[in-house]
Amino acid sequence: MTAAVSGESIAIEGLHKRYGDTVALDGLDITVAPGEILGIAGPNGSGKSTMVKTLAGEVIADGGRILVDGVERDAASLAAEVTIVHQEPQVFLNLTVAENLLVGRERRKILNRRIDAAESELLVEMGLRDHADTALEHLPLAAQQRTEIARALAQDARIFLFDEPNSALTEEESEDLFRRMHDLADSGRLVILVSHRLHELVAHADRVGMIIDGQCRVILSGEDLTEDRVARELVVGVARDAAGDGEALADDVPRAGSEDGAVALALAGWTHRDGGFSDIDMSVGRGEIVAVSGVEGSGARALVHSLAGFSPATGSLRVGADRAAEATGDGRSAKAAMAEVGFVGANRAENLFFNLSVGENLLSRLSVDISDRLGLLHPRTLRAAAGHLAEQFRVKAGSLDDPIGSLSGGNQQKVAIGAATATRPRVLVLEEPTRGVDVGSKSEIYRLLRQYADPESQLGLPDMEGQGEAVVLYCTEDAEIFEVADRVYVIAHGRISGELTLSDYDDVESFAADRVRLESGG
Repeated sequence: MTAAVSGESIAIEGLHKRYGDTVALDGLDITVAPGEILGIAGPNGSGKSTMVKTLAGEVIADGGRILVDGVERDAASLAAEVTIVHQEPQVFLNLTVAENLLVGRERRKILNRRIDAAESELLVEMGLRDHADTALEHLPLAAQQRTEIARALAQDARIFLFDEPNSALTEEESEDLFRRMHDLADSGRLVILVSHRLHELVAHADRVGMIIDGQCRVILSGEDLTEDRVARELVVGVARDAAGDGEALADDVPRAGSEDGAVALALAGWTHRDGGFSDIDMSVGRGEIVAVSGVEGSGARALVHSLAGFSPATGSLRVGADRAAEATGDGRSAKAAMAEVGFVGANRAENLFFNLSVGENLLSRLSVDISDRLGLLHPRTLRAAAGHLAEQFRVKAGSLDDPIGSLSGGNQQKVAIGAATATRPRVLVLEEPTRGVDVGSKSEIYRLLRQYADPESQLGLPDMEGQGEAVVLYCTEDAEIFEVADRVYVIAHGRISGELTLSDYDDVESFAADRVRLESGG
């Protein structure tokens, strides 16, 4: 833990914020002292991100006040002293890593100069120096997140806000980030860490505040700050609420496994055009959830992208038993099969339209001809269809007309998955489906994925001809794979290193040991 130092403190008093009928902050009170890392936990939709955005001056509160060293501050003056690392990287994809590092300090006309020695060293430490002149649109999500962190660290701010900052980072990169947080706190900066990872909060925060329904209900510190205690305050209550609504939790939905040996998706000789993976032979049975695992750069992520046509590959891809859906050769010939695949990427900013409402996003993947055939071109039927999906996926929103940006990250993710399943594609492919999502929402998403993989499921819009048959997901968390998957293909150096069946394991630790062994090519 960090040692207390002198300096400015922050006091949030009676903060209120409402988005339409949704109350995001309901009289929030909390303080942050210099020299400490304040952890923030809470279920999705509890108001955590709204609090962070208000502190950063990105959102104007409806009531209450924020004091820095006893002096009330407005949004403009706060913004000048605050830097924030968002869960979803807020970067400029058309700019290079170096240019992104310099953005935000235009007063120095920094885009007309090269990075200085200290900034260059920071890029080296963040593993970005070799990509300094590469546009971020050509780099993976993890590199984009490291770029945003580097930009934040390069600024001489007093207040540092980290909102799920390591959701796309490796364990080693995460530890380096936490070391930097402690250095900031030791230098007298004010550091706030928002995270759903309870072990990280307990390991690195001096105090942890639990925000529930827009209020700080409990603050834990010292001997009271344990994972079990945080879980009792947060996780158990969320799970009980979900069960109280009469909905099955993830553990209540049985693993289906492959149904009578029928195949929903089959790859043969599947090879990446850019060398990311080669000669992939894999199959996914009807009723199965199959995970693809591998370290960054192993080819696992590119493989999952290729299933939806976002990464060019050659070979054979077949969806279902219909030979007409088989695809060989170049990427264009795979369209027939890929039309049967729904995809949800890791970056919500790419899955959702933030200029549209909740309801419009739920129906955003319907083509005009499908909408016309289903009679959805009339406002009344459109609203009914959106309401049907929102109810199925338990989207927590004040109204379907609310802007999608007003929802919590977990509810945004449920909207993204709901939109992808609206037409009932045979195979649903997801990339890190619960990244940055709280435990309660994870349980709901696991339940939905298992339900979608069931060929008897009715998820999606009624009257659609298709039917969900299987789920493929790229995942980096052992606990998540152990919780939801039936099998996992481990990718190492662009090839399948091994296949594991989850029913063979009694605990996540033994599964993780075998997965890591295969991941290293053993």
